[in-house]
Amino acid sequence: MMLRPEIFVLISTLDERIGQVDQVLLPPEAGLRYVVCWQRTKTGEEMAAEEEREAERLQERSDVWLTVLEGKGLSRSRNHAMQTALALRSNVLDDAILVIADDDERLDADLSATLRTLYGADSRLDAALLRVRESGSERWMKRYPEEPTPYASRPRWYYPSSVELTLRCRVAETGFHFDERFGLGSDYLCAGEEDIFLRELQQSGLRVYIVPEVIGSTAAGTTGSRTLDEKALRSKGAVYGYKHSILWTAARSLREAVSLALRHRKSPIRIFRTIWQGVTYIRS
Repeated sequence: MMLRPEIFVLISTLDERIGQVDQVLLPPEAGLRYVVCWQRTKTGEEMAAEEEREAERLQERSDVWLTVLEGKGLSRSRNHAMQTALALRSNVLDDAILVIADDDERLDADLSATLRTLYGADSRLDAALLRVRESGSERWMKRYPEEPTPYASRPRWYYPSSVELTLRCRVAETGFHFDERFGLGSDYLCAGEEDIFLRELQQSGLRVYIVPEVIGSTAAGTTGSRTLDEKALRSKGAVYGYKHSILWTAARSLREAVSLALRHRKSPIRIFRTIWQGVTYIRS
């Protein structure tokens, strides 16, 4: 018997990394399915036969749906996987749960039960951010609120990560999606997509909570932590510029530039200019 609601784990992977996706999968269980979005940047002879074999092996599992998307862009991959999951539901009236995942993540063994309990207890809950541990450790990937906390009331020190995110299908059905200007593989930026996505949910009055439940584990560090990488700096500016007034953005960008300059003994002017490139890009 199919358990309700269905749960779809949306796994984004790129090129040869298809070979590590099987490490993300849990043992088969009723009502838990996987959508693997495999982005390919190689064609013809460039594509290793091993990659094709790995893809075929994944599809031997009846709970795995592999979809191929040409080109780069992590936000493109997330959006494609969400739309694929919507089409795969056993019952279109079933408000399935979507889990955003990466190809180097390890899911918690009790994830299905955790999500069904969490969402079953509150029919108004639209999205939830769960906790992630560092791979091979009991340490949390970051500091988290101790109690269930509305995302709109989150502590100033908390910043979201995509691999913490779960949501109901109705959120995607309503038209919410990741802004493809943000995220790894985009032309000009490399981070911030989850921040912008959650802001759109918050601004629309959706019920989003940070909860003290475990979703899984992943390697420490995030794209946004590449402090002096030009794309990372532009991403900071783009997020500031998207969310705030130009005066607030200027003040925050300057403070960030000075802080990074002191920490790394670099020119604050050069750092500020790079951050500001992201601001002008997103506001143009």
